[in-house]
Amino acid sequence: MSGTMSGTMKSRILLAIAALVMLPAFVTPLWTIHLTAPQYSDGLGMHIYVHDVRGHERHDLQNINILNHYIGMQPIEPEEIPELEIMPWILGGLVVTGLVVAAIGSPWLMAGWLGLFLVAGAAGMVDFYLWNIDYGHNLSPDAPIRIPDMTYSPPIIGTEQILNIRASSYPHLGSLFLAISALLAGWAVFLGFRARDGTTSSGVVLLLVVLLAACGGPGEPASNSGGGSEGQSDRIVYGESQDPYCGGTVEQVRWGGELRTTDGERLRFRSVECLAAYLLEGKVDQTRVESVKVVDFPDGWKLLDAERATFLHSPNLSSPNGLNILAIEAPKMQQNLKDAYTGPLLSWTEVLELVAREWEVDDVPPGEIS
Repeated sequence: MSGTMSGTMKSRILLAIAALVMLPAFVTPLWTIHLTAPQYSDGLGMHIYVHDVRGHERHDLQNINILNHYIGMQPIEPEEIPELEIMPWILGGLVVTGLVVAAIGSPWLMAGWLGLFLVAGAAGMVDFYLWNIDYGHNLSPDAPIRIPDMTYSPPIIGTEQILNIRASSYPHLGSLFLAISALLAGWAVFLGFRARDGTTSSGVVLLLVVLLAACGGPGEPASNSGGGSEGQSDRIVYGESQDPYCGGTVEQVRWGGELRTTDGERLRFRSVECLAAYLLEGKVDQTRVESVKVVDFPDGWKLLDAERATFLHSPNLSSPNGLNILAIEAPKMQQNLKDAYTGPLLSWTEVLELVAREWEVDDVPPGEIS
């Protein structure tokens, strides 16, 4: 009898703690979104709270809305988002009812409260997903910059390249507190049923397994950070390699290229023009060249065979080394970007001719160009 009472008391205490652990979610961000764009090299970001949306820095939200205006996205105005008024009441209701259920001590009520908690969390994620889709797809037809069929929804979890914007989205501290609360509540339900029945039912075990799977933290993006591991051979690595021709770290997403040799060496370049100049100067014997690849600009990471890629050369672009050449794979995107930025579409042979003419690479290498 004492063992049963002990188990029941532990479950009640655990559920009360689970409810109270939710409280920091009122004052800590649930989610964070970070954007990097050429005109904002330090990046912009916003935190999503249960009751508000705030910039990482003082003017970040304002600057994000400026970016949004140019591409036709809706402005982010916290006072116009009804969920930010509803969510604090839902969270507060879960805290209060959790404490009431803990005081009653019924394992079935505990399981019901946990189910309600999980349903509310799932509904919140679905609502976030739908808002994200509407935010990036419902674009103004009067936007200063319009690219047909282009959408701008940031990822829910992970990092994606969206034209010249790199967007990252991850759970923050508030979500961590809620995940801990769910785990504690699941453990409380487990103890409650074990104390009541003297055994562990398969249903409770299944519930705990589902909880662990649902509350586990998201993994790192499999390919965005590079690393050169198996399966990453068709994607470029940023922030690790030095450009052997122009100098400087290969870190600006979208513009670079990669030269692979027959003996397994991989040389990475900051821009298409640096790669072209390296080849034109004969820095590597042609018999050692296995492949020449360039980054697909819309994707930001994917490598294309240079001979089969199409390139846009536009004065309205801003590549790391000044010749403003980008590579594009999809024919429809080639036309879209040409319409957006203006400029001729070139073959790889024409790119080599352009670099030879503009940089006079047979004479003196341009060195690092900022």
